[in-house]
Amino acid sequence: MAEFKFPCPKCGQNIQCDVRCVGSQINCPSCRESIVVPPSSPSSILPAGRVSRVKLSTLRNISIGLGALLAAGIIAIILYNMGKPMRSIRSEWSVICGDNGQWSFENGKIKARSIAGDSILASSKEYGDVTFSAIADTPNREASLAIRMQDAANGYLIIFVPSNSPKDPAGFIRLLKRVSGNETTIATYNKQKQKLLAARQSAKIKIVAKGSLIEIFVNGVSVIRTNDSTFATGSIGFRVYGWGDAPCDATFSKVTFH
Repeated sequence: MAEFKFPCPKCGQNIQCDVRCVGSQINCPSCRESIVVPPSSPSSILPAGRVSRVKLSTLRNISIGLGALLAAGIIAIILYNMGKPMRSIRSEWSVICGDNGQWSFENGKIKARSIAGDSILASSKEYGDVTFSAIADTPNREASLAIRMQDAANGYLIIFVPSNSPKDPAGFIRLLKRVSGNETTIATYNKQKQKLLAARQSAKIKIVAKGSLIEIFVNGVSVIRTNDSTFATGSIGFRVYGWGDAPCDATFSKVTFH
């Protein structure tokens, strides 16, 4: 590997470089200016086998810089995509039951509190086939999801009540159908069937709706799979329900829908 020396045209510093770098753009190790490696002359070529400090440091700096930029770009893309559902919810969703003061956004989470009955935050867009999931958390009553809502009085509610809740110590997941404000239980999963609803306040709830099929997962395990064709499309959203002497506090995070 032949090497040669040449002076930096900006500061005069002698630079040792590999002949294969001729025509390449490098940074001078002294003044850090960007320069182009000139053609080598026979008298400037050094014996083979000597290590070019400029070449190694330049390539190392370039590779480190490119690696850092690439990593930063990937992290930025991931963070942007992770935040898209939350930005969409803040700008496009609205309260269709209850009032805006019951809902807030904080540190990438949706928080709700009700002491006045039903409150539902729903999307402006309607979905037919949809996969909708969130980490639902409540210390007292419920943290529930909704799909195919026509309005506050019509649609499907997926009620999540954790174990040791004042509402039901056993805990349950329940699929309700609301028609003209009247609720009918379509299916229920509770702790006695399988210990997925352990004594904790949160769980990952995922709903997959395809045509008339509605399937509900708790922490990755299918717990309800049923068919109902009453509502084919509608809004998705979150729901809380509480009263003055039995308030409902809930948090929803890591929300996804598509």
